[in-house]
Amino acid sequence: MCPTIVEIFGLKIHAYTAMLQIAFVVCTVLAVRDAARLHIPLTAGIGLYVFFGALIGAKIFWILQYAGPGQLWHAFFLWEEGLVFYGGLIGGTTGVLLYSWARKLPLRKCSDIVAPQVALGEAIVRVGCFLNGCCWGGVTGVPWAVEFPTHSLPWAQQVKLGMIPASAPQSLPVHPAQLYMTVSLIVVFLLLAAYSRRKAFDGSVVLVYFFLYGLVRFVVEIFRHTGHGGDSAGSVFGMTVSQTISLGMVLGSLALHAAVKRRTRAGQSGAVAGRRSRV
Repeated sequence: MCPTIVEIFGLKIHAYTAMLQIAFVVCTVLAVRDAARLHIPLTAGIGLYVFFGALIGAKIFWILQYAGPGQLWHAFFLWEEGLVFYGGLIGGTTGVLLYSWARKLPLRKCSDIVAPQVALGEAIVRVGCFLNGCCWGGVTGVPWAVEFPTHSLPWAQQVKLGMIPASAPQSLPVHPAQLYMTVSLIVVFLLLAAYSRRKAFDGSVVLVYFFLYGLVRFVVEIFRHTGHGGDSAGSVFGMTVSQTISLGMVLGSLALHAAVKRRTRAGQSGAVAGRRSRV
């Protein structure tokens, strides 16, 4: 755990913020590069739309989940702690919608370009989560388990649950759920990058992203179960909030993919039939 990477003349550079900024720069550059290859005039502006949309969305979701609607006025206080990825995904998606609309660009093509970078960006940010000591997993005895120091978030949670005394010098060993996400999302990024070159139709890359992310998050949430000292919110139908959303993403993406693919094939068949009738 290293929440502060370096301190220069009293100015602290926090690990999470640094990783967030690195993710923003790297993913924006890659998205613009990929768009240029496809002759779509994306600019660095899309990164700003997605970045601020994601931050505001993540803040709103955190407030609704942990603080209540009465605190929504804090949503624009981006310097305050408390972000939830699914809120960021909604906000970032809204950012892509607004950018595409403002620049009169094809939405589905833009979404397909951005989707792999979203996976890579979160993979980078999850390293910041690990260094910051947030989004940890439940107590475990696996060889790669990690212990967080006194006064860290995992330590405080375990003290609150009565799992360790307040005098404990560190937390019980927990799953490094943040790193599980990082490794999994790098794999998702590589799969999406490969699929982008032979996608079934415009918009299919983002649907595959929703499917893969939903699967990854659903599984990782098992290791973040609050009952075992992990960091995961509430219970919905016996699942965590994030698992419920993840399941919806998996099923929704499958249904949309099948529907759009069927529609695309029907359109292609109609076009072929029309050409034959003219002949």
